[in-house]
Amino acid sequence: MPNITELTVRYAETDCMGVVHHAVYPVWFEVARTDYIKAAGLSYADMEKGGVMLPVSGISCRYRLPARYDDTLLIEARISRFTPARIEFEYKVTRKGETEVLATGTSSHGFVDAETFRPLNFKKAMPEFYAVMEKHAERDCREEK
Repeated sequence: MPNITELTVRYAETDCMGVVHHAVYPVWFEVARTDYIKAAGLSYADMEKGGVMLPVSGISCRYRLPARYDDTLLIEARISRFTPARIEFEYKVTRKGETEVLATGTSSHGFVDAETFRPLNFKKAMPEFYAVMEKHAERDCREEK
């Protein structure tokens, strides 16, 4: 089951037409991803304290309809791919109370050692954290079908 983050579009996130600037969506994806991990009972901060970082290796966004100042948005986040070396999230943006999709996107991340930034095996580095994320990934991928 995806996690849903609710956000209200701030004036500073819009352009002179009152439309959300395209560069804001990846920021919202990050908020939704962080909320997803918190909802799983985990935290980025704990992962980083454990010596594991999760840099973005790729990001995409498809813009379908404009979001505007003061819209209340729902950002849905789910895991679409998960291995001991990588994780990928999918996102869907809608207005609260509506079904039309405003934007969709993905972000890909690699698990790396916090000191060397070299890839690592997340399952070996943080087995308890990995087990929780694996459970959520399996659920998300099952529901996606």
